[in-house]
Amino acid sequence: EKEIAKFSTKIYTKESERQNNIGITCKTLSSKKVEPGETFSFCNTVGKATTAKGYKEADIYVNGKKEKGLGGGNCQVSTTLYNAVIRAELEITERSAHSMIVSYVEPSMDAAISGEYKDLKFKNSTKYPVYIEGYTDGGIIHFNVYGKETRDANREVEFVSETTGETDPGVKYVADGTLQIGTISTQQSAHIGKKAKLWKVVKVNGKEESREVFNTSNYQASPKIVRVGTASDSQDAINAVMAAIGTQDEATIQAAAAANCTAARDAAA
Repeated sequence: EKEIAKFSTKIYTKESERQNNIGITCKTLSSKKVEPGETFSFCNTVGKATTAKGYKEADIYVNGKKEKGLGGGNCQVSTTLYNAVIRAELEITERSAHSMIVSYVEPSMDAAISGEYKDLKFKNSTKYPVYIEGYTDGGIIHFNVYGKETRDANREVEFVSETTGETDPGVKYVADGTLQIGTISTQQSAHIGKKAKLWKVVKVNGKEESREVFNTSNYQASPKIVRVGTASDSQDAINAVMAAIGTQDEATIQAAAAANCTAARDAAA
């Protein structure tokens, strides 16, 4: 068998739990054989992420917010596999974009998986079996697709991401009664909303023969979330900071937090 396509992505996070999950899933997917005409399902092959399988809780995004969930990191595995499969030119039968933009591939190059409603599926549209190899090495996820190469050696396939629109996520200030007045801290960084399309470009002998839209994606904007402390013995101070938060204006909030922090200290003294 010959390598007919490959793709790699870098694991940017140092989170050990995420790296653990990615390693388990890559091992589960590796050495899988897909017969001619057979449809491969990522979710059916990997199954549910459970502690019994060794999965740990890592960062996932739910409705625009970062949370902890079993199997966090698996979407990067499915994305890396997706990119290897499309370069092998196997038929994608199901693919979903993430709800928000991800950092490890360009827009429209991702493939999210989630429970029972987001899966990555592809059909072996060749006349020969294909084999998947997946592994991690030095903080990088690698996927290779092996099979019988039937494409012309002079034919080259390239996928190009194009962002067609952007939405400014803005900043959302939220009151936090567990933090003292005067304390302001970022809870979550912003994610720009984007619309994107992926172009499949085919070249023969270096000359472009075709360029077609392969997929389109829509990513939600998610604001930067900033926590503003409202804990104080002074109800007047609390009211003043809450009123400032109501304006959602950074300068107004910072001024109120600073002034009422000083007032609270003076009252305590």
